[in-house]
Amino acid sequence: MQTYDVVIIGAGHNGLTCAAYLGMAGLSVKVVERRAVVGGAAVTEEFCPGFRNSVASYTVSLLNPKIIADLRLHDHGLQIVERRAQNFLPTPDGAYLLAAEGHTQRNIAKFSAADAARYDAFGRELDANADLLRELVLQAPPNLSRGFSLKSLGEILKAGRLGNRLRGLSTENLRILLDLFTKSAADYLDGWFEGELVKAWFGFDAIVGNYASPYTPGTAYVLLHHAFGEVNGKKRTWGHAVGGMGAITQAMAKAARGHGVEIETDAPVREVLVEKGRACGVVLADGRVVRAAAVAANVNPKLLYTGMIPANALEPAFLQHMRQWRCGSGTFRMNVALSRLPSFTALPAARRPTITPPASSWRPASPIWIAPIATLDCTG
Repeated sequence: MQTYDVVIIGAGHNGLTCAAYLGMAGLSVKVVERRAVVGGAAVTEEFCPGFRNSVASYTVSLLNPKIIADLRLHDHGLQIVERRAQNFLPTPDGAYLLAAEGHTQRNIAKFSAADAARYDAFGRELDANADLLRELVLQAPPNLSRGFSLKSLGEILKAGRLGNRLRGLSTENLRILLDLFTKSAADYLDGWFEGELVKAWFGFDAIVGNYASPYTPGTAYVLLHHAFGEVNGKKRTWGHAVGGMGAITQAMAKAARGHGVEIETDAPVREVLVEKGRACGVVLADGRVVRAAAVAANVNPKLLYTGMIPANALEPAFLQHMRQWRCGSGTFRMNVALSRLPSFTALPAARRPTITPPASSWRPASPIWIAPIATLDCTG
């Protein structure tokens, strides 16, 4: 039997980040991962002989700069380059919308001069609210506490500080924030744009990874959520990790191990140990017991509460709620190995505009050849 301060179930990017910070704090940490490789959804694998790609998550922006700095991920090999084109939307009639630095507004104007004129103001409104989220995302939210104690008082004060931060916003900013948290993406975008293609472009950000229609109330927040990231200090920008998304989690694993964290793969968890109402370790599939003062879980909540924690350790109402909780994906992902870059009817390779790489992008020291990979992400 092994004993640690903390055992973490799952070596996805959240689990590895948690492990690295706990290790930096001087705690003894063990991470157990079901698969043979760390990374969870952020992995790079050979999906076809000779072709490696990010097989699940595929682009980076929401990896917080503070985490990159604290874990020194660049020192562990991570390099992120900005995407030359943020999005490309061809239409059946041969037209297209290309969103790329220096091209976006001009391309929108091909469909609607009014939409092109509103584009900058739309970006400023998103940025203003995204700045607030960037500030709050690094703060622990207040917990709901029963009764009155020093702990519950601390949570009340935490909620009060959050309330004061929101009170500092103007009435107009509060209205916009409320719209973004409650409206559907379609309703919010209808208030800004008239062209269906530009609304489809932004509407995609509201439903990718979200099992909902763009007409579902609340999806406007998902649009905002996808706007508060940054790459190499550039806000609302998306990029690619050199070597695929697995390069991120491999760097995180190196950072965690550098602070004494033990990471074991091929180690699925059979059960979370609960004694006297507290999680105190895990039982692995091979029967080994790993005990710890605390257990953290980087797994699907439904799997955790209905498959790993004994039913008699949970309140019946809560367990029933988790059994009925719906979680699923509305995204179909397919990686395709190609012999050359694709040429679209709407934009043949011969007419493709030259998009200069941003100055902050990484460039190889010597010429390299990268096998073209097409990633189709169809959300419906």
